[in-house]
Amino acid sequence: MRRRIVGLSVLAAVLATTLFGVPLGYAVAQSFLGDERDEAERSADVAAISVAADLARGEQPADMADTVGDITVGLYSPAGFRLAGTGPARADAVVRQAGGGQVAGADDVAGQLVVAVPVTDGDTVTGVVRASSDYSAVRLRIVGAWAVMLALGALAVAVTWLLARRQARRLAGPLEALAATAQRLGNGDFSVRTTASGIPEIDAAGSALDTTAERIGTMVGRERAFSADASHQLRTPLTGLRLGLETALELPPPAHAPAMLAAIESADRLEGTIEDLLSLARDTGLRGQLLPVAELVADWAGSWAPVLASAGRELRLEVDAELPVSEASTAAVRQVVAVLLDNAVTHGAGTVTLSVRDAGGALAIDVADEGAGPPDPDVAFARRSDGARGHGIGLSLARSLAEAEGGRLRISRPSPPVFSLLLPARPDAC
Repeated sequence: MRRRIVGLSVLAAVLATTLFGVPLGYAVAQSFLGDERDEAERSADVAAISVAADLARGEQPADMADTVGDITVGLYSPAGFRLAGTGPARADAVVRQAGGGQVAGADDVAGQLVVAVPVTDGDTVTGVVRASSDYSAVRLRIVGAWAVMLALGALAVAVTWLLARRQARRLAGPLEALAATAQRLGNGDFSVRTTASGIPEIDAAGSALDTTAERIGTMVGRERAFSADASHQLRTPLTGLRLGLETALELPPPAHAPAMLAAIESADRLEGTIEDLLSLARDTGLRGQLLPVAELVADWAGSWAPVLASAGRELRLEVDAELPVSEASTAAVRQVVAVLLDNAVTHGAGTVTLSVRDAGGALAIDVADEGAGPPDPDVAFARRSDGARGHGIGLSLARSLAEAEGGRLRISRPSPPVFSLLLPARPDAC
């Protein structure tokens, strides 16, 4: 691209210089020839005036100068013989033409520029004055002017070449940086961003590339979060399914059917959890639908009450009669509360209380237990490595999901712990 820009710029400069310089060079040459011709004609006129009186009386001119500056002057009779001055002995074609009573001239006669002026007495031509100058001197001045013009043209082309290289760098540099950024993006570096170049078209392309990188990074981040957190989120449904199957094994055959139905319900909840995680990972959750609070509460009770019961603990539900309407993602809310309940089961103690209440313009979902709570509430939501023990993996995911829905997840009370999920209510329902 740089070579093309420089090549086209230089070619345009050469073409423009040629189209302008050739006519100008011709005009300069004609101007020099015209000046020299005018000078020779003036010298011939001066000589003709000085000899007109002598020729009218039929006398031989005595004081006509042979040269005037660098102009050579000669006087010829109407018959074509040289009477005085310097020139060919016999009249040449230019002198013979002037003998007809008109000024004549030629640019190159034996290496000379010649002008012939008739000397008249009334209507009678009494002689012809021939003025000549060295054509090589005129040619030298023309060539000198052309050399200066050629040098100026070469200078213009050189300046164009320098400016074209600078402009090529200015244009190609941002494009090369843009290509390098795109290559890094293709290699999986979604943090790359372009820098402004000051060229609107290139900056627009860079902005589009930045937006693409951000979107791809967000999408890949969701996929990676799904891979990292799926095992954490699926552990509890799998535990419920395993408990149901183990219970079925311990029961007599007539009681297998209810146990199997319970296991199928656990499998259905497991399938729903997987669908929720996939929906959140790909950001394909439906928007604008009302949050089915009653359905969610029933789902949480059915999923977590057996898990707590197997550990000798209890799940208590407290749901206000009047609740604000929220349009938060059902999948996100289900998974956030699942994280909080799993945290209470794994790290808490005693009865777990799930409360759904009106928080003054927001829908609040509280999960409390009778344990000591996290040792450091300030870092409870910090994400830790996948193999670390503690609250980091699930609570960090839960907070991210809550904030993505415009809500908040915080610790309302450190000990005994109360985790509160606050979801924005629909304005027209407040």
